[in-house]
Amino acid sequence: MSAVNESKPPAREGWRPTRKQTIAAVIAVVAVVFIFQNNNDARFHFLWFDFTAPLWLWLLVIFGAGICTGLLIASRRAKRKASA
Repeated sequence: MSAVNESKPPAREGWRPTRKQTIAAVIAVVAVVFIFQNNNDARFHFLWFDFTAPLWLWLLVIFGAGICTGLLIASRRAKRKASA
């Protein structure tokens, strides 16, 4: 009887980020540093609304809105691609 030599695939060396993930991480770190360096108050005027809040808060809100917009566009493209 011959023994079957079962070869296992090589073990993964651990998680390695993709190029897009690395670029996204760098952008996020730069944005966070930029946001927290701007800690003075700022006024925001929109139509008849008038707000005063720390500038870092406004920047954080705008950055979050950009992330949400990007995710919505990416999911729509993925759905279109899957249905095509």
